[in-house]
Amino acid sequence: MLLITGIPGTGKTCYGNKFARRFGFVHVDVEDHQTLNGLAYDPAQFIAELTAQRRSVVVTWRFFPDEDIAAVLQFRNAGFKWIWFDGNRPAALREFQKRGTVQDELFHAQIDRVENSKIVERLRPTIINSFDQEGKFKPADRLLREIKRSFTF
Repeated sequence: MLLITGIPGTGKTCYGNKFARRFGFVHVDVEDHQTLNGLAYDPAQFIAELTAQRRSVVVTWRFFPDEDIAAVLQFRNAGFKWIWFDGNRPAALREFQKRGTVQDELFHAQIDRVENSKIVERLRPTIINSFDQEGKFKPADRLLREIKRSFTF
């Protein structure tokens, strides 16, 4: 069971979908309105339902450090491996811009929230760079191998 959070534009949802298609994970995107409501209403019940599926689950979430810490800790306590996607900031901004749905200021605001909260330093998730040396997304199988090497599954 994986929980993938991180900075915008690092491919959290994209990789969640790829892990589901290629490796049989159940992908739950917290940004889906219904999923977000379920998590907000009763986080413990929501997480219990995910863990009861008896399948590999990957949860992806944009995560706001000053609002979502309690829920992330509940995921972690339930046995989810917490992955933080980070890496090449110009590449992440480029990917964020490809969406064309929000202004660049939101990207920078989210980066500032992460850095000002010191959430990564305080809670120490496993940090994975989703980009290769050229600033392109790593292939899904390579990224999953990196994740697996970071944990004992």
